[in-house]
Amino acid sequence: MSTKGFSSQITIASPCNTPWDSMLGNDRVRFCRHCQLSVHNLDFASRKQIRRLIARSNGRLCVSYSEPVSPRETPVLHKIKRRTSKIAASAFSATLGLSTAVIAGPNLKQSEHSHVVVAAAHVIDQFSDVGTGTLRGFILDPNGAVITGAGVSLINPETNVQRYSATSGDGQYRFGLLEPGSYTLKIEAQGFETREVPNITVRSDDDNRIDQTLSIAPIKAEVTVEAAESDSGRTIVSGAGAVTKPSDPLVKAAMEDDLEALNAALVARPDPNVRDKDTQSTALEYAVRNGNREMVQALLWAKVDVNARDREGQTVLMMLSEKVTSEIVWDLINAGAKVNLLDNDGDSALIATAELNNVDALKALLDAGAKVNAHNNDGKTALMMAASSGLVNNVRTLILAGADVNARDKEGKTALTYAVSNDEPAVARLLKANGAIEFPEPEKQ
Repeated sequence: MSTKGFSSQITIASPCNTPWDSMLGNDRVRFCRHCQLSVHNLDFASRKQIRRLIARSNGRLCVSYSEPVSPRETPVLHKIKRRTSKIAASAFSATLGLSTAVIAGPNLKQSEHSHVVVAAAHVIDQFSDVGTGTLRGFILDPNGAVITGAGVSLINPETNVQRYSATSGDGQYRFGLLEPGSYTLKIEAQGFETREVPNITVRSDDDNRIDQTLSIAPIKAEVTVEAAESDSGRTIVSGAGAVTKPSDPLVKAAMEDDLEALNAALVARPDPNVRDKDTQSTALEYAVRNGNREMVQALLWAKVDVNARDREGQTVLMMLSEKVTSEIVWDLINAGAKVNLLDNDGDSALIATAELNNVDALKALLDAGAKVNAHNNDGKTALMMAASSGLVNNVRTLILAGADVNARDKEGKTALTYAVSNDEPAVARLLKANGAIEFPEPEKQ
């Protein structure tokens, strides 16, 4: 994508003045202390990799790029430190452009306020808690992934006293020193519907745990982006917004995970292969990513093309998510899905799935005949992808399936090279125990 094409898709609002060079990290990702977020360098990412980054974000995404921008059309390995929320099913839309990649971000004032409240609560908890109770829990998305930075408030309707906190890096909130009584818990997170839990009884010396799963919020149409250049010529972009919503009834029903509406749309117009003009996605693509087996089977019954490709050459087997079961994978394969097709980047379904925390889907692909040592256009294998992401179970599964632990990509890097450079000691130990050799780090050109 050209610089002009990229710039035309973003709208500059107010600047973020944190210089790229002041952040800690490497060339691909650095940590911004101001907004408490990781800032990803888009210069190392293709369009497909940026879409994956959005899907794995927590609705709080900051990126940087250089002028002129020229994202490489070859995929790069990126590290996944923790399974956090993907924010919304709509983020999987095939029409996600670079403008979408830079639109999700936090309200900085809210973020700073949350940190102040957490710190204050920590100080208060140093005092005696005799005669009081505690309320804590984890906030999750529909996939079971933790939501960090969610605003959590606790209200006593009788006294009208309110307490505030925010979920930490592991998705947990905590309220201590609670007077006995009845409370209402309220949870708010960007990209998710607000949840209230009334009539929570707290007794003296209680340690209550209440976990909550938030639903995806309806899609919005507005997009706001912020950017500013640092002294080094890099541009840091942040803001808030959402992706396009399908206009086709069938595709829209699949995206919204509405089986009844999907069946009605199939009856009204029984073409299951329609590709929505606004999102360029199909109903099957959304159904698979949502992990809805009933919906997948309904579309298969309607003779959907399981090998249809999007504009990046991907089939649905290359779009699996952590919600997809092995049964769904076998449904697709039994319907004729080919496991060894390659997309425009040379990625197979196995290579794409190796980056997911979904070992059951990975095993299903291997059992169906996926080539374990297939490599993409950069020479990267599924084992390299899994090792770079620190997914020990995926690495073990691929090794047992015959993966070459010492295979090198076009830069001369191995799976062990990626595990070591991404600080994944457990993966590195596993690879060494299975014969991986620590080759010298290739020199940068």
